[in-house]
Amino acid sequence: MNLLAIALLLSCLPTALIDFALPKWKADNNVRIDDAYKWTYQATRGGEHAVPDTDSARKWLENEWSSMGTAAKDIAVWEPLCPGGEIGRLNLRPFKTKGGDPDDLLDAFLASSREYRSDGVNFIAAWNELGKRLNKKSYGSLTHKDWSKLDAEMKAKNYPAVHHSDKYNKAEQPAYRILTVTEYKKLLATLK
Repeated sequence: MNLLAIALLLSCLPTALIDFALPKWKADNNVRIDDAYKWTYQATRGGEHAVPDTDSARKWLENEWSSMGTAAKDIAVWEPLCPGGEIGRLNLRPFKTKGGDPDDLLDAFLASSREYRSDGVNFIAAWNELGKRLNKKSYGSLTHKDWSKLDAEMKAKNYPAVHHSDKYNKAEQPAYRILTVTEYKKLLATLK
């Protein structure tokens, strides 16, 4: 492993991840504990959970691509999930508006799901780090009470992937795919 790969790996370790994400979560009034869990999960586990097989991933993207409207507000194409930016969310609406191709996106999504190291240990460590911090003080709408309730529920299920909160879904209408920065940069070169 080269030094750049080591630096990127370390940038998304539990403490760095929570340091990076907390100010973003606090600044967004729509973020609930489910959304913080989902972000943490995606940053440490990638998008592999959303790819049961290629045909399902293709159908999911085709349905979303054809039915999504325009975003209610200006959103960036890329939203890094870790401080090193090695993984992030490629937002579909601005990608489509800029002339992005859904077939190229599907290829990038599938490649990212194969390439990104899924790390359950880092997820649990980061999730617990968030719990420790919330035990000291709340951040925006994130409270230790909500963290404890969700933690108990998710722990009993072995910490699976979750959906966004209803509040976040209604306000943000999220439509994205989890990509590695390498795959994002390839896609970026194809945009107008």
